[in-house]
Amino acid sequence: MYPSLGGLARRGPCLLCYTVAMSVCEVVSGPNEQQDPVYPKSPALFSRPYWLTMAAGTCALAGLAAIASRKRPNHYDIAITRRFQRHVAPPAAKALRLISSPGYAPFTHSVVISLAGCYWALGYRREAIFSIGTMGAGFSTGILKLSVRRPRPDVSFRMHHRLLKDNSFPSGHATHYTVFYGYVAFLAARYLPACPLRAALLAYCSTLIACVGPSRVYLGHHWASDVAAGQLVGGLYLLTMLQAYLAFEPLPPLPCLSSGTPHVVEKERGE
Repeated sequence: MYPSLGGLARRGPCLLCYTVAMSVCEVVSGPNEQQDPVYPKSPALFSRPYWLTMAAGTCALAGLAAIASRKRPNHYDIAITRRFQRHVAPPAAKALRLISSPGYAPFTHSVVISLAGCYWALGYRREAIFSIGTMGAGFSTGILKLSVRRPRPDVSFRMHHRLLKDNSFPSGHATHYTVFYGYVAFLAARYLPACPLRAALLAYCSTLIACVGPSRVYLGHHWASDVAAGQLVGGLYLLTMLQAYLAFEPLPPLPCLSSGTPHVVEKERGE
């Protein structure tokens, strides 16, 4: 029997971890002789554009929090939700349900820990530590949820009934997808050469990040301002995390996936 679409959606992040791990597994068994790696040029760390971006993002987040603090949902949030729910075709509606399915705990935590474990076992300790670091974004959303205390949309807006105990603002799904899958996409874009695996990882991560917001609004689990704030929090967190990541000396690239074989070239030069 073929797996259902729901099963594929739930296994998608696990397949992502598996493909990332398999892409670097040959490093363990490869020769030790390597040339000095050549990396893409890193931007200036914690520069003026970074601080300007953080300041602008914080102001935008404060504005969204002020909107979310009102007793009643604003007219625009209600209008967006109602219009979106009425005009989504059934196939698209099913896809939007599947987009949200990997984002519920504890499954989403197991995906992060699995990817970090793969990196750690293969010797990529820095990547493993920063993989775990993506979970720190949840503390940011938790603090905001407790501070703003915005209730979830009324059950009359629910297209998918699920027990949701926490507050609505900001969206934890949007924050987590932006940080975790943005981090995976960063690693793929920076260290993998142009190949089908790289293209598949970038497409998978980009699709989840782009579609998680519409998914949460369509399901009636969040307002549009909630997901906007969630992706804003996730974007600021990811930007800061990547600045810290680039501040460390990068690890060697993957010889088994790079164009050419440095150790072979080195032997030829020795001869």
